[in-house]
Amino acid sequence: QEYLASFETYSGVVYYNFDREQNVQECKYDKDAIIHIGLDFNIDPMSACLFHVKNGIAYVFDEIVIYSSNTDEFIDELLSRYNKNKMIVYPDPASRQRKTSAGGRTDLTILQNAGLNVKAKSTHALVRDRVNAVNSKLKAFDGKRSIFINPSCKTLINSLMKQVYKEGTNQPEKNNGYDHMTDALGYAIEYIFPITSNLPKSEPKRFS
Repeated sequence: QEYLASFETYSGVVYYNFDREQNVQECKYDKDAIIHIGLDFNIDPMSACLFHVKNGIAYVFDEIVIYSSNTDEFIDELLSRYNKNKMIVYPDPASRQRKTSAGGRTDLTILQNAGLNVKAKSTHALVRDRVNAVNSKLKAFDGKRSIFINPSCKTLINSLMKQVYKEGTNQPEKNNGYDHMTDALGYAIEYIFPITSNLPKSEPKRFS
């Protein structure tokens, strides 16, 4: 039950707009809806969050965390749960070069060869842009919340509450294990809802 602890006890929290009372609610898998998948490649662990987008709101209904893993094993687990024809995967842009599996194949190539629809930027977005994109969906300037997370997604909830900045910097701490799932969420959210789309003047147009 550690993830139920108040994030307010952690100084310099990165995702300050996350509120467990407001952003956590039941989010159900819809077999007819597109599954958006944010994916962070890491051998320990490999992390993914799965969500639907409806009317500009992201509903996170599942997460996958696999330790001592690789891309092939992740795909096996993913396809054992859901229909790949409904999936769009948003991986770390480093997947274009990174290889977590044997055989000299890049992670991006492995995903594509599995028949998955993959959307990866050619370069990394700035960390602050990714963080701001997530924070602005967790709670916008007008108070609207556009990310909701199923209570079963304990890793994501815990990570949003506890990831902090390195002391004296504007860089998220990468050594406490809370960055993997939030990065996974961020890759997808920043791709779908880049920060320029979340400014107050643009919001009525986007969500009309």
